[in-house]
Amino acid sequence: MQGRPFEVAWQDADDVTTLGERYRHEQDATHRMRLQALWQLRQGMRLSEVAAVVGVNYRTVQQWVAWYRVGGLAEVLGHRREGPGRASRLTDEQQRQVWEQAAQGTLRTAQDAVVWVREQFGVHYTHWGMYKVFRRLRVKKKVPRPLAEKADRAAQADWKKGG
Repeated sequence: MQGRPFEVAWQDADDVTTLGERYRHEQDATHRMRLQALWQLRQGMRLSEVAAVVGVNYRTVQQWVAWYRVGGLAEVLGHRREGPGRASRLTDEQQRQVWEQAAQGTLRTAQDAVVWVREQFGVHYTHWGMYKVFRRLRVKKKVPRPLAEKADRAAQADWKKGG
């Protein structure tokens, strides 16, 4: 059983060559994917084939085509999937204090930070949640990897040199 044929009222400026060139020169990955899909549709590929090649869901390609029908390429490229995300539990000032404590070496691990933040500000974070805070604040781990008690540092150094 076949559905109705796919039809788009392509704009004159969006011929196969122009879409192909725009797709090849696009720097933004999201825009590039959408341009590739439209270019392939313009060449006569089916929606399902385009979705498989581009690596998105069939419905996503349908959405891009719907946007194109409304406002052309400007409409397709104008949609962004960026949201504000969840607000941090710590204020900017509290985050600055966490960063300072980590820079001074007071907070050597994420668990140290979890305890310190709970005691100082009454804000509860999990161990993994604090890792995300550290990543956002660009705090690096301060604890070196453990060494075995019997490790021979001279032998390790020789091995690193290739000997």
